[in-house]
Amino acid sequence: MTQFVIQPLPAGEVDAGAPTAVRRTAEGGEPCRRCLRRASAGEPLLLLGYDPFVVRSPYAGSGPVFVHERCGDDGTGVEQVRGSVLSVRAYDQDAMLLDAEVMPGEALSDRAAELLDGSAAFLHVHFAGPGCFAFRVDPV
Repeated sequence: MTQFVIQPLPAGEVDAGAPTAVRRTAEGGEPCRRCLRRASAGEPLLLLGYDPFVVRSPYAGSGPVFVHERCGDDGTGVEQVRGSVLSVRAYDQDAMLLDAEVMPGEALSDRAAELLDGSAAFLHVHFAGPGCFAFRVDPV
C-alpha cells in the first residue's frame, strides 16, 4: 500500500488581510486548516476563502476555511478525521477529478492508500456536511 502525507494549506498560506476574512471567537471544535487541530472555545479564528489547488483546473475554486489567528504546534489531523464524515476527491496530475467518495473518517487511511495506489496523483479531503476543505493527501 502507498504511504502518504497530509498537507495542510497545500497552495500556501491564507490571506489574513483579504477583504472577505471574518474574525470569529471559536465556539469550540472548529477545524483549523493551518495546524490541523480543532479550536478550543474562546480561541481567536479567521474564517476566509481558500483555494487549495496548486494546478489550475475547472475544479479549482475558493471555499471557506477556519484558521487560528495564532497557531501552536502542528497537529496530525487525526482528531479532525475521527468521528467526521469526509468527502474524498481523487485527482490526476492535471487536477482533473477521477473519483469522489463520502466515507467515515475512520476509513480514510486505508481508502487513501488504495486511491493513491491507482491512478490518483493526490486527494483533497473535505468535511462532507459543510463542504469545507480539510487537507490534501500526497503519496510519499
